[in-house]
Parts: sequence; structure tokens; C-alpha cells
Amino acid sequence: MSGTFEKNSLGWQVQLLQQRVGEWLQRLLTSAQAPSGKLPDWSVTDWVFRLFFWTIAIALTVWIGWRLYRLLSPYLLTNLLQSQKSSQIATGQNSGEQPSTARWVVRSRTFAQQGNYRAACQALYMAVLQQLDDRKLLPSDRSRTDGEYLRFLQTQPNPRPYQVLFRTHERLCFDEAEISEAQFIDCEQAYRETETP
Repeated sequence: MSGTFEKNSLGWQVQLLQQRVGEWLQRLLTSAQAPSGKLPDWSVTDWVFRLFFWTIAIALTVWIGWRLYRLLSPYLLTNLLQSQKSSQIATGQNSGEQPSTARWVVRSRTFAQQGNYRAACQALYMAVLQQLDDRKLLPSDRSRTDGEYLRFLQTQPNPRPYQVLFRTHERLCFDEAEISEAQFIDCEQAYRETETP
């Protein structure tokens, strides 16, 4: 069997390096005492290797987390700012003045034409609150909950339209539900019923 064989290759060099590192680690980790006059015992206790391992693991995890944050932050911040802006526009928190009932209704229709039924229903909710405040039935108070408004409105002659609007608002805030066009039409009809005392 005659043939040519490589005397040196990359694979062989890698295998030789692995063997040498393994032998070095084995010698480093063995706790056998070296005969006197020879090299001192350089064995390292187990806790040093555990500390080294966990330091590397934590550093790697932090580094990967930081890279993911840097990679995804433009998308996360953009979505967060857009949702806050949409919410502020829908509830009228951008300006210091309190919009009139008519302005809320106009905003609601504008949002509905854009297909943003969620913001449109929120605007109708704000219109109802402003309407109650304008009529001096129930002064607007940011600390009141929808349940408190509904308990008071039960005493009114026709509480059903208020229930539709306030229950929809609760679903928007607490369930983060999507609102369909049909649900918006129900809210708009309920609002019209509240306009006639």
C-alpha cells in the first residue's frame, strides 16, 4: 500500500492543540503533590472555576441582552410613543383646554373615517363626560371610575345608552379590546340617545 500522506494538516494541528490544552488542564487540576524540588502544586479549587464560569455566563447574558435592546429599541420606543400619542389625542390631553362636546363628536367622526374605531369610541366617551359636566348632572372628575358614573346614571330616566358607552370604555381600557365598526355604530347611536334629555 503505497500512497502519499500529509505530514501536517490543520485538523491534526487543532487536535494536537486540544490534547495539549487538555493535558495542561488535567495537570493544573490534579491535586497530587509534586515531589519536592519540582514545580509547586498549582491546583485551583473548584469554587474558582465556578466563579469564573458564572462570571463569563452573566457577562455573556448581559452582553446579549444589551445587543437585543439596542437592536429592538427603535421599534419598541416608536410603538410606545405612537400608542401614547393616539391615546392623548383620543382623550384630549394634548391641550390645556377642555374640548367642547361638539369637538369630541367631530374627533370621533374623524377617527371613524380613518378606521380607528378604538379612538372614535374613546372620543364619544369623552363627549358624554363633557355633556354630563355641561348639563351640571355630574361634574367631571378624573378620579371617578366608570362604575361610579354608572351608579349615578342608574337614577336617570334612560341609563341604557350610558351603559353602552361606559362598558365599551371599560373594555377599551382594561381588556384592550379591538373595536369593530358595528360596535362603534352602537356607541354612536347610544351617544345620540344621550343628546336628547
